[in-house]
Amino acid sequence: MQFKDAAFEILKKESKPLHYNEITNKAIAAGLLESVGKTPHATMGALLYTDTLNANSRFRRGDEKGTFALKVTGPTGIDQQIEAIQKKVRQDLRKHLLGMPPQIFEELIRSLLEEMGFEETETTQYVNDKGIDVRGILKTNQLTAMKVVIQAKRWKNNVGSEVVRNLRGSLRMVDGEQGIIVTPSDFTPDARTESQAEGKMPITLINGNQLVELLFQYQVGVKQEERIVHSIDAEYWTEVLGISLEEPATTEMKKTKKPKVKYPLAIEARHRGKTYTGELLDEKGRVRFEGREYAKPSIAAKVIATDWKEVNGWKFWKYEDPESGKWEYISKLRGE
Repeated sequence: MQFKDAAFEILKKESKPLHYNEITNKAIAAGLLESVGKTPHATMGALLYTDTLNANSRFRRGDEKGTFALKVTGPTGIDQQIEAIQKKVRQDLRKHLLGMPPQIFEELIRSLLEEMGFEETETTQYVNDKGIDVRGILKTNQLTAMKVVIQAKRWKNNVGSEVVRNLRGSLRMVDGEQGIIVTPSDFTPDARTESQAEGKMPITLINGNQLVELLFQYQVGVKQEERIVHSIDAEYWTEVLGISLEEPATTEMKKTKKPKVKYPLAIEARHRGKTYTGELLDEKGRVRFEGREYAKPSIAAKVIATDWKEVNGWKFWKYEDPESGKWEYISKLRGE
């Protein structure tokens, strides 16, 4: 089994993120990795870090460095902004549909049919159209063709059951015509019941929401615009390449209020799946670790992270905030 497939099987059974070292150990113990080479843990970490850069990755990164879990769907950050824009575009499009002239609405439906693959599409005469506004033929294969007649009701009010009955009466049964009613508004409950009445020719109903989705899907009156957004993947640089990158300060960032704590303060850090404990002796950053004192938290951190070229101790050690009970980076004690 491949490394990522093995990780997927292990994480399916877990309710929390695991460090890639632990994932590797469990995969080997379960017999999911047969040939792991000399550095299976490093291979697993590098593959998972790289894979999470892909939009379709099955994995997400945990809160702690080096940890991974299965991806949970749900929009966040830029995704939320995109979702909000899409929602606004749909609302605006619905308003345009409700406000356009009926004849133009019929032409729009005909254009949509053509994009959906219908042939011989046409709009009927606006006067005496007998409830039929658009016709089209969809050839599902070389032997079968579906003839469709559409009534386009550009109404602001909901369409009732009488419209369904009238369209059904206009169908040429001998030609196998199928009826569709399209509206930018919606249908009454009676209309929906009538459309699927037992023993009668079914009528397909397409309301405003469904019509908007079809216009989006087939890009009729809608265009797609792509934007590429880049960001520095600090965790990849740290875990894979061994370089610690500090997040640059911006003018929008505001210093937080310094928490009130008592020194010496218990601190801890996780590295390569292990937890290390020490004491922060004062606000200047003196650290006591394994019986020795260090002038800066970065010096003490480098004793642990010997495989890193650089390390920012203020973003390496954590303490338990007495107010929230959460573990925070000690940089917060400096108001960062």
